[in-house]
Amino acid sequence: MAAITSLRTHLIDELSDLLDAENQLTEALPKLAQAATSKRLRAAFQKHLRETRGHITRLNRALHSLDEKPSSKTCAGMQGLLEEGQSMMKKTVAGSLRDAVMITGAQKVEHYEMASYGTARTYARVLGEKVIARLLEQTLREEKNADRTLTKIAEGTINEDAAEEWQSQDDETILNRATKWAGSTAGYASGQLTTRLHAAASTVGLARSASRKAQGGGRMRQTRRRGRDVTGKKR
Repeated sequence: MAAITSLRTHLIDELSDLLDAENQLTEALPKLAQAATSKRLRAAFQKHLRETRGHITRLNRALHSLDEKPSSKTCAGMQGLLEEGQSMMKKTVAGSLRDAVMITGAQKVEHYEMASYGTARTYARVLGEKVIARLLEQTLREEKNADRTLTKIAEGTINEDAAEEWQSQDDETILNRATKWAGSTAGYASGQLTTRLHAAASTVGLARSASRKAQGGGRMRQTRRRGRDVTGKKR
C-alpha cells in the first residue's frame, strides 16, 4: 500500500477502499435477496444492488478525475461485516427472524458506508474537488435512503413477526420439556410402584411360608402326644 503523505493521498486511499467495498456488495446483495422471506425486503436488496452498480461507476469517475487508476486494495472492513452477516444467517432458519438478522447486518453495512462516503465527500470539498464531492454526495444520499428503507421494513412487520416466532419456539420448547418431564416422572412412579408391589408380594410369601411351618410343627407335636398314654408310657 502506498504511503499516505497528504489529504489527497488519503482521499484516494478511501475511494479505493470504497470501490472494493462496493464490488464485494454486488456479490453479497443477490444472496441476501434470495434468502429474504419478506417481499419488501427482497425488493429493497434488489433495488440497492442496482444502486451499488451506480456507486461503482461514480467511484471510478472520481478516481479518474484525480488521475488515479483503481487499485487492487481489499476493504477489510466490508469483508468483516459481510462475513459476520453470513455467519449469523446460517445460524437462523428461514422466516421473519432471519429477515431481522439480515436487516441488522445490512444496516451495519449501510452505516459503515455512510461514514466512509461522508468523510470522503468532506475531504473532496476541503481539497476543492467539487465534481468529486457532488458524486460522493449523490451516493451518500442513496445510502441514507437505503438505511431508512430497511428501518421502515423492520419496524413495519418483521420485528414483531420475529418476536412472535421466537415466542412460539420458546413455548414449544417449554411444552416439550414438560412432556418429557411428565413422561419421566410417570416412568419413575411406575417403577416405584412395581418395586413396592414386588416387596409386598415377597412379604406375603414369607408370611405364608412361616404360617405353614408353624402349622406343620403343631401337627407333629399333637401326633407325639397321641403316641403316649396318660402315664407317659408309650403304647
